[in-house]
Amino acid sequence: MLADTVNEHRELPLLRQNLRLLTASPDEDGEPRWQIFDPLANKFFFLSLTGFYLFREWHNAKTDEALLALMTRRGIDIEPSELTFFVRFLELNHLIEIRDKKDMVRLQAEVKQHKQHALLWLLHNYLFIKIPLVRPDLFLGRCFSKITFLFHLRLHWLAFLLGAMGLVMVLRQWDTFTHTLQNFFDLSSILYYVGALIVVKTAHELGHAFVAKRYGCRVSSMGIAFLLMTPILYTDTTDAWRLRSRYQRLSIVTAGVRVEIYIACVATFLWGILPDSGLRSVLFFVATTSWISSLLINISPFMRFDGYYALSDFLGMENLQPRSFLVGKWFLRERLFGFDFAPPEPLNRKKCVMMVSYSWATWLYRFFLFIGIAILVYYFAFKLLGIVLFLVEIVWFLVLPIVKEMGVWFRLRKDMTINRTSVISLGITAVILGALLIPWQSQISAPAVVTFGRHQTFYPTEPARVAAWQVLTGKSVKQGELLFLLESVDIEQEIHLTQVALKALNVQWQRASSGASASEDQLVILTQISREQSHLQSLLERRERLAVQAPFDGYIGDALSLNSDDYVNEKMPLMTFYDAESGVVKAYINGRSVSRLKIGREASFIGNDGERLKTRLVVDQVLPTAITHLHYAGLSSIHGGPIAVQKMQDQIIPDESIYEVILSFKEPLPITQQQYGRVDLSVEPSSFLVDGLRYLYGVFIRESGF
Repeated sequence: MLADTVNEHRELPLLRQNLRLLTASPDEDGEPRWQIFDPLANKFFFLSLTGFYLFREWHNAKTDEALLALMTRRGIDIEPSELTFFVRFLELNHLIEIRDKKDMVRLQAEVKQHKQHALLWLLHNYLFIKIPLVRPDLFLGRCFSKITFLFHLRLHWLAFLLGAMGLVMVLRQWDTFTHTLQNFFDLSSILYYVGALIVVKTAHELGHAFVAKRYGCRVSSMGIAFLLMTPILYTDTTDAWRLRSRYQRLSIVTAGVRVEIYIACVATFLWGILPDSGLRSVLFFVATTSWISSLLINISPFMRFDGYYALSDFLGMENLQPRSFLVGKWFLRERLFGFDFAPPEPLNRKKCVMMVSYSWATWLYRFFLFIGIAILVYYFAFKLLGIVLFLVEIVWFLVLPIVKEMGVWFRLRKDMTINRTSVISLGITAVILGALLIPWQSQISAPAVVTFGRHQTFYPTEPARVAAWQVLTGKSVKQGELLFLLESVDIEQEIHLTQVALKALNVQWQRASSGASASEDQLVILTQISREQSHLQSLLERRERLAVQAPFDGYIGDALSLNSDDYVNEKMPLMTFYDAESGVVKAYINGRSVSRLKIGREASFIGNDGERLKTRLVVDQVLPTAITHLHYAGLSSIHGGPIAVQKMQDQIIPDESIYEVILSFKEPLPITQQQYGRVDLSVEPSSFLVDGLRYLYGVFIRESGF
């Protein structure tokens, strides 16, 4: 009781003399509101009817008891707790005067509490940092008087007309337009783009500023901001909150986008009528920069750019994002645990659906945005910094908010009861955890090929002409049987010349051996004869290799359709030849499944035609290292197969590490051709959670090798 008595006679703090009380626009429910303007912080604070009465009568009382009594005499019923909250609101926003040492200690404690280490500040703010450069209000006021007439000329209709005409001309010169786009990545084009970006963004910010001046608002500062370390311009139009008309505020917010669209329309029209020149290239970049930045960046309502403030003004809901976040969290907790807590603010059904939808859409948008930023940072920064910033993005902006929300759930555990909502949530949670933790997956499917353990692909040993072609796909051939015969004109001609040379050398040798020549000449002739005989022997062997015979009993696989007198070269695979009794299946699995696969397990093969192989398979071997290239083109993605690959220097290289598994037939099964399909392999059971952790661990090991 004593504490309550002391609290009732507390002396009221003095309000700062430079604060201004303004009439504000009604809230979204039509209730009247007022606002306090703090010129030092350039901030506006909205007041409800209770707050308005307290602020208006503040100077007429010295203690809280006197103020409450004054409110009662005026017919206004205010609870002491409401006054306590209002005083705390004034203290937190520094709207009261500093009178004594106690106030100084309180301020010092607040400063110390909010003081951050430089690294922590960088972690909080490196995504968006604002640096004010100029205070342009006086300059804008002088300039505005000279351009006031522009707001009465309805020039936007002229801009739209020019834009429509420009688009028609662009479509008629589409090849030229796209050719300009293709030549973007050179130094001069990049300089044009940077210049166009500066011009367009400056016009964008001036659009905000001049429309704000049109409605009598003050532009406190203009400067540069860094979004993901990328410099952009900004204009502080906080003073627009003094406007009662939300449509005037909406006009200020959308002014920048409208200016960019007008510029894009005019630039597109001028690009269409001007001849090729440097000016035309500049207009191209002005037009494209304006369209892209306006439609793709500023229009987004999920980040605090023009689109967000436009949506907020259109709905008439200040602080849309933080309020929606509170409602979204409240809705989530109610749907999970059924607390039956009151919402953070009065809500009807339509408003609740809108705020919850917006908050959850923003969270989803930010999730993918921060993931994308993390990936970009990782790839465009040097390795170590990329990993650090990637972890910062993931932990700080994704993991920590989730952990904090779960911390709130833990603190509310005493309010949790067994009810219909909590039982449903518990059941869904159990199902999800079961799906993640229970080792359901005891079988995997892998791309595979039925092939031959003994096979051979025949290439010509050199360019030649087909003399005989007895190749037919699927034909059974016995060992030693002629498959095809090739002839080389160069070899035949060289054999003939060599034989003529040998004949001449033999005549010389006969003369020399009869004593007509010296012994030294005889030795030279013998050496020449030996050389030519060796050369002739190699030519005959080359000719013999052009007659290809079956190396073993088997079947002809894929083969070219050739006829006599066709010409071939050494790079052409003429045919493949298989041993039908050496059938084998080769499957390809990722590294995460290698440790789960056991030698001797049975498997089954299903072809791409849907037919199942008539015999069971047995796992014989798993190659210990990942394959460097894929030998079977039919399994590769470039030929419609399931394995993602890239073609480099005539070799097919897998995009990720895959391992070859060799399986044999459990019962003998002759095969006559290769067949692509999938093989179902039995593996040690594993849960989705374990598989995911293995994948993340593999990525970490792979990417940490710097």
